[in-house]
Amino acid sequence: MKLHILSVFYIFALILLLSYKAQAHRYIIDDEEEEGGEISLMNDKEVTKMLKELKKYRSQDKQQKQINQLKQLARELQKQVVILHNKLHECSSEEKERTEQEDTSANKTSIRHKRSIQNSAGTTGGATYIRWGRSTCPQGAELVYNGVGAGSHYSHSGGGSDYLCVPHDPEWGVTTDGFQSNSFLYGVEFEIQANNPFLTHNTPKLTTVHDQSPRCAVCHIPSRSSQVMIPAKMTCPASWTKEYDGYLMSSHHAQQKSQFVCVDKAPEVMDGGDGNQDGALFYIVEAQCGSLPCPSYLSGKEITCVVCSK
Repeated sequence: MKLHILSVFYIFALILLLSYKAQAHRYIIDDEEEEGGEISLMNDKEVTKMLKELKKYRSQDKQQKQINQLKQLARELQKQVVILHNKLHECSSEEKERTEQEDTSANKTSIRHKRSIQNSAGTTGGATYIRWGRSTCPQGAELVYNGVGAGSHYSHSGGGSDYLCVPHDPEWGVTTDGFQSNSFLYGVEFEIQANNPFLTHNTPKLTTVHDQSPRCAVCHIPSRSSQVMIPAKMTCPASWTKEYDGYLMSSHHAQQKSQFVCVDKAPEVMDGGDGNQDGALFYIVEAQCGSLPCPSYLSGKEITCVVCSK
């Protein structure tokens, strides 16, 4: 403030000096003459010196103003830095919260997806079953391979008790000619007596499938995880899908025990597989009253079956 007042004062003085400089040298104040004194105005050197002083003060005043402006600018910048820091902190918090929400959502989606896969295809990637008596799979199921039925000889008391679906093109490992291990695998033949419930549209040239070798197919259902064979039924429970239906078959009661299998109601047979070769045998299973509750079951009636999946 002092510098500003001095600047104004010197400017005003300079204007006066320059205006009257030419005339000022000719005048002498009368009062001063009488007292024996004389006053003269400043010469050029003094004026130049005064101008330099004035410029110095003005320069200092300008520098001070610039310093004040820089201080003010620094304060404003500091405020902006604080504001930006707060904004970044808020954004970081929002981003972290959004990321956590997305992760949670992604985890939930992943869990739902896994559950969906488990519900639709199962933890093992679907269900597999053997379609006895056919070389193809129903719609919606994939054919793994097809082949022919096989098992232990009906007259042997040992060996395997289950029936197998063996492929047409076996792959051999290390072999030794002749029989050494005394465990054997035979082909399966139908043993059909007077009761022949099977449809014949897959065997139009045959009047019966007796002594014929049944075909088989291994089927995979990628969209369902469970399968079950239900005896004495031709339909599946609600929410289950029917794969095929047919008749329950097994070995003869006086022969080696075996598993029960569901043979398709319209079976296919192997070409050239006719003739009484015996081996493993398929007999149609009939109900026998006693411990089996009747009249729901009727003695002598052929037992149906159905294969269902879910």
